[in-house]
Amino acid sequence: MNDTNKTKEIIFDAFVELTSVIGYEKVTVRDIAYKIGKNVASIYYHFENKASMLEYAYDYHAQHQYRNRRSTEYMKKLIESASAEEIVSEFMYTQQSEDQKHYIRMILIVKIIYMRIFQDPQANAAFSENYNNSMDFVTDVMRHGIEIGRIDPNFDIVTFADVLIGSMQIMGIKAFADVNYEVRQLDQEKRILDMISRILASAIIK
Repeated sequence: MNDTNKTKEIIFDAFVELTSVIGYEKVTVRDIAYKIGKNVASIYYHFENKASMLEYAYDYHAQHQYRNRRSTEYMKKLIESASAEEIVSEFMYTQQSEDQKHYIRMILIVKIIYMRIFQDPQANAAFSENYNNSMDFVTDVMRHGIEIGRIDPNFDIVTFADVLIGSMQIMGIKAFADVNYEVRQLDQEKRILDMISRILASAIIK
């Protein structure tokens, strides 16, 4: 990465960090410049305005939101023999990444999307696309479980997926408040995991 691109990335990271804390409307280009120790002119060399930084964040999210997700094939293999808790845990923590820089970026960008969901059509569209994609992902895996006789065919996999994804989103809103969040850090995570695991366990055919 050359110096120009490196500076742009530093500016972008400062933007998403500040925006995720105080909100898009309150962040100024001067705030960003101050945070990274650059002059305002340097910021405008890389980004036309604050709106272009937000657009860059949405583009980054669109390009990378499924980068670390477990594959459908992996999850289908898992559902064939794993316990309910193992299956639910893999669903809930499927986006974990060893690339800490990327992981923190995604946490902050998703938090910005959540903050702007009711006022920004792009944020709303990003949220909806992610929800619909996640629903397809979970129901596809669960349908495989039914087809191989591991899951009760009367089990409502759509409602299960809705509860699972809704729980992930609620948990995510709380987790994203802390950029240093680590898996199972929140008190309610184990309770949520246990609750959804019990639901799934009731549908697993022994």
